[in-house]
Amino acid sequence: MYSISSRISYRIKVMLNRVNNSWDKYSRIRMSRLEARILRKEIIAENGKTMVTPRLMKEIKKYCRNTFGSSAYWPWLAVYTEQTGEFKNGWMPYEYYRYELLPQMNPEKYRDFSECKHLDYKLFNGSVVEPLFFRFNGLYYHKQGAALKKSEVNEILGEIDNEVVIKAVSGGGGKNVMFKQSSEVCLEELPESSDLLFQNAVEQHSELDKLYPHSINTYRVLTFLDNKGTVKTKFVILRFGRGGNRVDNCSRGGGWVFVYPDGTLSTKGHDEYGYSLGNTHPDTGTEFKKLSLPFLDQVNALCKKAHGAFPFTRIIGWDVYINKEGEAKLIEWNAETPGFWSFEAHYGPFFEELLPV
Repeated sequence: MYSISSRISYRIKVMLNRVNNSWDKYSRIRMSRLEARILRKEIIAENGKTMVTPRLMKEIKKYCRNTFGSSAYWPWLAVYTEQTGEFKNGWMPYEYYRYELLPQMNPEKYRDFSECKHLDYKLFNGSVVEPLFFRFNGLYYHKQGAALKKSEVNEILGEIDNEVVIKAVSGGGGKNVMFKQSSEVCLEELPESSDLLFQNAVEQHSELDKLYPHSINTYRVLTFLDNKGTVKTKFVILRFGRGGNRVDNCSRGGGWVFVYPDGTLSTKGHDEYGYSLGNTHPDTGTEFKKLSLPFLDQVNALCKKAHGAFPFTRIIGWDVYINKEGEAKLIEWNAETPGFWSFEAHYGPFFEELLPV
């Protein structure tokens, strides 16, 4: 039997944990809104004027009260409006998506699987870019799980005679990605603090090389598992590198262009913050609208199949590349914080059915 004091102590711990979680969520939401206010000021300075008139601000706040129960959700919707020049009913504020919707749809104990790239080969075997081997907890492992000695790893690297990609098992955004010739990899010089994934460098389809040849330009697909158990594609964008970068992540200087349901591209590209990059790639001059990319059906089918294999999180962002033969393969996936706000601003709303009212 537990004593009265131990039961009281347990209840206090539960209560404090709930308070801490609530405070953490509140703090994150406030910081997100502050970020939106700062970003809005930058957009207004860039445009030389505001698109949000007093009448429109009143409409935005009324929408927030009626839909989300509070007018405090206005900052991100004001950012969307400054970006696009109009307000759209059905928009979802970014902080609601990030801190209210995603935790409901993607429970923490499952969404963390997307941060474990060494598991992708087992979860989605046949659909992913195959790994060569891993380094985990300081030890090396074959993709099938067998432990490898450093001498065996060096032997594998020596036999490959190809460029390899080395990246951290967790994390994303194109950070900590290394490209090295296999014969030049020195295991002792690799960062000790990270678990690592080793892959052969891949080559993309020639049509995507026309867009930008120095990175693998990937499709980002956001899928949603609805209440009937059907996987639906919410949106698709095509990301591209810029400025000589080897990765296409927007956070590393890349850009994106929206892909319509018929597979055609939008006329206009955007950067990480939704600013227009014009109708052509800034480096190659390739006109987005003129690219012939007959891959969308295959890309959608691949992502829906993969989501069906992992139905424990309902919103997933997938990164897909097209190889030289025109075959779609998964590079990685994100159930933690799939990108949203700039896509929602320009081409949404995407989640009207999930609005609280």
